[in-house]
Amino acid sequence: MREFTFAIDYDAGADPIMDVCIEHPSVVAHSLDGFVTEDRFWRIERISGPERALDRIEAVRFDGTKCGESITERDCEAARYHDVLERSADEIVIYTYLEDIAACESVHTLAGKHLPSGLVFETRRQGSRHQWRVLMRSDAKVGVLYDEIGARLRDGLSFQMGHLRDADGWQRDSLTTLSMPDEQRTALCAAVEGGYYETPRGTTLDDLADELSVPRSTLSYRLRQAETRLARRYVGDGTDDRWLRNRRTSE
Repeated sequence: MREFTFAIDYDAGADPIMDVCIEHPSVVAHSLDGFVTEDRFWRIERISGPERALDRIEAVRFDGTKCGESITERDCEAARYHDVLERSADEIVIYTYLEDIAACESVHTLAGKHLPSGLVFETRRQGSRHQWRVLMRSDAKVGVLYDEIGARLRDGLSFQMGHLRDADGWQRDSLTTLSMPDEQRTALCAAVEGGYYETPRGTTLDDLADELSVPRSTLSYRLRQAETRLARRYVGDGTDDRWLRNRRTSE
């Protein structure tokens, strides 16, 4: 299997969903999409962020007058079905199914036109960037897809090339996202972007605390909590409990 990655950057006003992400930089949306046939696809999207931002995204998704898929000047014509699978104050999971798709120029339809059937898409939205990762059986015509996406983007959108290589890292956890309070996610993102986890470190806790305008102790606590969530998700839910039970048994 092969994978092709790229990103599409959006100017403000170019897309209603991306406008919410631009106005609320803490919003992070992950999706797993399956392209079934040329006229249908499904998506499960998990979005975290402030409640008012989630309300706006939900309203856009359920607004039948807004396309939300096309990357060209032509809106997609399709029968749309949406459902909220989960909802909390800081997270929403939305299921989408489109069928009878016609006159549509989305990433899904353009990829389906040139690449072999059985495509899987993994995406991430944050800020002005929508990142795409396409899993495919063959990359024989991926150059044609690259050219067509770049040529057909409407005004306000720009294409950024990623990589083309053997598929890697598609384990279970790459297809999900982690529920995390907004302040922990903000702290973790700032630490990663600042090089805090690099060797040697590109920043310090003091610098990050100044950047985020929070006490050093508060930032340290938020990072520890975020790291704990990541570690537990990585090794699997319930692993700590199983380890404790096994340890008590051995003792």
